[in-house]
Amino acid sequence: MILFIVISIFLCVRKVDGAGVVQTPEMRNITLIIWGVFGLIILICYLIWLAVLKHSK
Repeated sequence: MILFIVISIFLCVRKVDGAGVVQTPEMRNITLIIWGVFGLIILICYLIWLAVLKHSK
């Protein structure tokens, strides 16, 4: 969770991304949405895996 927050802060404060595109407020929002969807997918997979492990005991 701490790593997710640190990367989110990094995405908000950078001026230029890796491709050299200047980060406007709209681009920052899009980047944070993509990052949030990625985190949500990881969280859902983790919860499914946890449910499978609990069910198998």
